[in-house]
This record gives sequence, C-alpha cells and structure tokens, in this order.
Amino acid sequence: MRDHAKNPPPFCVGEWLDSDQHAFAGWMASLGAAARPDQRLDPVLQDFSDAVDQDAALFAMVHQMFDQVPRTPPYDCSPTGHPQIGHFAHLLQMIDVVLRTPPQFNKTGLTGLPINAMVDWSMATPSGRAFFLNPKVNRHLKRILNRWGEFLKSEASLPALGDDPHSGWFGADAMAQMANFDEEFDCAPSLPYRGFTSWDDFFTRRFRDGQRPVSAPDEDAVIVSACESAPYKLNRDVQLRDRFWIKAQPYSLLHMLANDALAAQFAHGTVYQAFLSSFSDHRWHSPVGGTIVKAYVIDGTYFAESEHEGFDPCGPRQSQG
Repeated sequence: MRDHAKNPPPFCVGEWLDSDQHAFAGWMASLGAAARPDQRLDPVLQDFSDAVDQDAALFAMVHQMFDQVPRTPPYDCSPTGHPQIGHFAHLLQMIDVVLRTPPQFNKTGLTGLPINAMVDWSMATPSGRAFFLNPKVNRHLKRILNRWGEFLKSEASLPALGDDPHSGWFGADAMAQMANFDEEFDCAPSLPYRGFTSWDDFFTRRFRDGQRPVSAPDEDAVIVSACESAPYKLNRDVQLRDRFWIKAQPYSLLHMLANDALAAQFAHGTVYQAFLSSFSDHRWHSPVGGTIVKAYVIDGTYFAESEHEGFDPCGPRQSQG
C-alpha cells in the first residue's frame, strides 16, 4: 500500500475530481458497496450492455480496455489498496448507483463527474480510446447521461441540498466555500432547500440583479466571460482542419462545428477554452452583444481521452487536458 498521506498527489487543474485521494477512495468504495450484482440495471444501461454484447468489435474493446490498464502502481489499486474497477459489468453496476444519486458536497474533494472517475484509467488505454470514440457507444452514453440529468432535475435529488455540516450543499463546510451565497444568488433562505426545486436548479442558479455587472456593455470589442469559469487554453490562428489526433488541443473548426458552412467565417480566429469547478455558477451568458441566428446541439464524445495526454501523471485527478 502506498503512503499518500505523507505525499498527497497534487490538485487537478480544475478540481473536477477529488483533491484528496483518500476521500476519492472512500467515495469509490461506498459506491462499489452499493452496486449489487443482483440489481436489475436501469433500462438505458441494459440497452448499452446488450449493444456491446451484440457487437463483436465493441465486446472485444470493452474487455481489452480493462486488461490493458497496467497492473503496476499506481494503476493497480486505489490509495487505500482496493482494486480498481476490473470489468464492464461492475462498471455498469456502479453507474446504475450514480443514476439515482445526487453529488454530495465534500470539502476535501468534489466528485462532480463520477463516471469520469470510474473510467479514468481504462479510457487512456488503446482499446479505451477506440471504445469511447465509437459513435454507437456515444449514442448510448448520451442516453445514460440524460437519464442522470433527468434525476438531477427531479425532487428526488433535493436531499443533497440539505444542511448536513459535511455532505450537504447548504451545510457548514459548503457554505464556508460559497461565501455570500444568499446575497449573490437568487434564492429564498427561509424556505426548504432555499427554494430550489432540484439539484440541477441549484447548480444552474441565477445571480441576483446587480451581481457581476457586465464590463463595457456598449463596447463591441470587449468580450466577457460567458460563465464563472477559469482560463485553460488560448489558441490563435485556428484552422478549418487540423491533425487533432496527434497533438494537443488543435481546435479543428470543421470538427468542432460538425462541418457547418458557417465554420469558414471563424477560420484563423481565436479559440478560448475555460473550465468550471463544482463551486462555479453553471449558468451561461452571451460573451458579446448581438443576435443569435443559429443554435444547435452537436453530439460528440463524452469520455474520449487524447492520446497525447496518456495516463494521468498522478491519476486519477489531472485529467483536464
């Protein structure tokens, strides 16, 4: 067993996974304990399992991606010595628990993206990269994530907004991290759950009038942050096509915009990329003044990792790239 207490791994750049490996290990252990082999899977997970079983290539990839995870430290075990997820069926059982579980607060580590945490090692393998780039896999993953989204928009997700001092989003630990919450955000402190109707309603909360005023609203040359995000990458002279699979963050416009005819208007422009932590307000705003002439959702990949990144150097927490 490795002693991470004396030499804790560094923070992830966006703190999207736990900043404390022992908290992460404890969370994974509790999730694994709640995942029962005899539990009937949610229909979207069962459909995913059936689709993989019926496709010879996917069946091979999903089993190989677990086999290809190194069996040497630090990939073999969690910091507490527990084995990592070792097969597809166990992964589905744990995701099944997630689909009916709202994220709880933890001051030493925020597991805001639990499925990322589960596949952190396996998605960096050759078979994992191929599996998570597969269009059929991503169609099923979208259904799975949408199912979790449905739960987080329901009243059943409200208990996570309780006032438990350690795990509640309105408990003492959380409120210490979100100073002036009641003054900054549109809420009703006297009502249960501060008037929020679901965990998602809390997560996409609105600012009160007058908070975070827009800088230079009459100057078109000023671009403001679209949300409460932190800078990650800035890339200039972006290309319509780029060799994005062999180098880091090239921002190939035609691929980003799904071959839309309007992509040419952005060639040789600048791409700004930012990330959100779990403490951030997740409501998006327009970065410039103007009129929206086209809006659509581009389906993409959800857990595909760039080959350039390789295994996380201190995994599983440095995965922003």
